Amino acid sequence: EISSGRQRLYVVLLYSIFVAFGSCITGFVLGFSSLLNINMEKYNYPTPGKQNTQFIGSVATMGAFFAGLVVGIVSDKIGRKATLLLLTIPSVIGWYFIAGSFWFAVDNDYQSFWFAVDNDNPKYLAMLLAGRCLSGFAAGGFSLVVPVYIIEISPSSLKGLFGSINQLAITIGILLIYVMLTIIPYYIVALMVMGFTVVFAIVVCCVPETPRWLIANKQHLLANAILYRLRGPKADISREMKLLEDAVEEQGKVEFMEKLRMLTKLTIVVPLILSISLMFFQQFCGINVVVFYAGSVLEKANLSPNKAALAADFGVGGIQVIFTFISVLLIDLVGRKILLSVGGVLLALSTGILGLYFFLTDYMCHHDSKEFYCTLDFGYLAVGCLAIFIIGFSIGWGPIPWVMMGELAPLQVRGILSGIATAVNWSLATVITSAFSKYEEAVQPYGAWWSFCVISALSVIFVIVFLPETKGKDLEEIEAYFKKRYGHKPRPEPVDDQEGIN
Repeated sequence: EISSGRQRLYVVLLYSIFVAFGSCITGFVLGFSSLLNINMEKYNYPTPGKQNTQFIGSVATMGAFFAGLVVGIVSDKIGRKATLLLLTIPSVIGWYFIAGSFWFAVDNDYQSFWFAVDNDNPKYLAMLLAGRCLSGFAAGGFSLVVPVYIIEISPSSLKGLFGSINQLAITIGILLIYVMLTIIPYYIVALMVMGFTVVFAIVVCCVPETPRWLIANKQHLLANAILYRLRGPKADISREMKLLEDAVEEQGKVEFMEKLRMLTKLTIVVPLILSISLMFFQQFCGINVVVFYAGSVLEKANLSPNKAALAADFGVGGIQVIFTFISVLLIDLVGRKILLSVGGVLLALSTGILGLYFFLTDYMCHHDSKEFYCTLDFGYLAVGCLAIFIIGFSIGWGPIPWVMMGELAPLQVRGILSGIATAVNWSLATVITSAFSKYEEAVQPYGAWWSFCVISALSVIFVIVFLPETKGKDLEEIEAYFKKRYGHKPRPEPVDDQEGIN
């Protein structure tokens, strides 16, 4: 361990939980559209329709994509804590708009005045979409800053454990929004999330800035004091402080344009490619299809709307929380690569079987025995496959890409690299959520899920062949690994002939 002596790990845990409230809000955003239509039908509210519901799901990821482009730069400039506080503003406004869309839906006077939407669409749709875009922007920012904050305050031997709290909080947020939308009108749920965001803003005021960011911005005394608070007064933090200071001194104060030029160096490009690849496999395994459209997927598997809602609540959301928690406990024991590999195998297996289920169902439903086969309660096979899928995702591809995003990026460009990786992640999520329906129509449901199967299988090969293990290594050691392997190696000085003779 870098900081020798007794450590107050509960302080790091407490601050990690505090900032992970932001990840919980991200989970609220991710899970909201899955049961929105079912919630509106239950309370006899006007529904936005199937196509608009898909757009409601994808517009949040569009907002998150734009957050990835700017929030990383902002967090490097003003700090992780200040950035988290700023992100609560679009979050509160966004959920306020979502809640307010209900009153526009029931108040005809305001409908015709505020929104000139086509007759085929609900009048409140514009406000709902604006709220989703703003809340999505905040969610994208939280998904970038929270894991970086947690990684930067964590001791090296437990970075995986504390870093995985980010994904655990996201899964808890998804489960909570599923449950709330099952029993509470959607506009009340939005108001509750808005209140939760205000509480989060208050809580963030109680956490310190990360020592790594402070040292990078020449606030050494404050960084030293905060490191003492994190590690405890009886811990020897001298070696950790020296490592941080040496790393920053070696790189020097880097201006923004210089940071952009650094992106051409192999020592920066390789970690960036690895981070982007992790985000690609995370999204193209099909996770957001499950999270955004869990209810719809299960209804296609011949489950009734009520059964689909329950399966989404507890078959998807509940399992995700349980196995993400298991991953939190295992990540620093068995390492990142083993969990990613096992997770990838489970993802490939579950999506392959789910594709086979849809193929057999489609084949059978084109025959005279249609009524017999299509009315059976065979849909529980789909529930089982989705459960295996969530287990595989939760133990590996859910939490670990976000942990490794913060681990792989060098300190001076961590905000930019994390921003690029986050923007790629959410742009891929936008592609998946917006294009999945048309892609599914083109290749049939079984073809879509078999595509996810192939990509999940490729993810296992990527992890085994290309991804370095970061378990137990401090951030500066990981940075030194890439410098040693991909950095410029100076040529040896020529030996003077005369000197060699003598």
